[in-house]
Amino acid sequence: MEEITNQCAGLKLLVREGNEVDLAMTVRKNGCVLVGNFCTKRRVNLESVARVLKTVWRTEENFEVYDMGDNKIIFHFSLKEDLDKVLLLSPWSFDKYLLILHQLSTEEAVTKVKFNNASFWVQIHGLPTMCQTKEAGVVIGGTLGKVEKVDVDAKGFRLGGYMRIRVSMDITVPLCRGRLVHLRGPSPQ
Repeated sequence: MEEITNQCAGLKLLVREGNEVDLAMTVRKNGCVLVGNFCTKRRVNLESVARVLKTVWRTEENFEVYDMGDNKIIFHFSLKEDLDKVLLLSPWSFDKYLLILHQLSTEEAVTKVKFNNASFWVQIHGLPTMCQTKEAGVVIGGTLGKVEKVDVDAKGFRLGGYMRIRVSMDITVPLCRGRLVHLRGPSPQ
């Protein structure tokens, strides 16, 4: 193994192979692209997906759908507002299978996107009314994943039976059944 490593270390590009190619001028500025992945091993019918999602998403302008194989799909939107609306209203499902969406940046390749995270609205029940604050939502939601939004009023409170938190969670690990929350601070010594 060490011999192979030493041989590979000595490999170098020829002068004509080492020329750099600058793609800065060719990058599309309109980054209205979502990549989607269906969480199923069963083959999803792309025509059905496109037809149903065009009806359900109710975008202002039409969007194009491209099949990438392995239940991965690219959605190209004409308007950034349509893309933002679709992301805001996610998670989406099709035929009972979760559709994980990822907004593609200009320097990302579709083949390198990891579909490990999905955003969900989580309800927090049983909190005392005066603890239903944005800060409490961020602390509790932070134990689940990356907190994207806490559903509170302009004053930072959510007065009601429960609190809603939007959290991006790792879907490769099982969901937690609950969390123990205590109101007392650290014990004085």
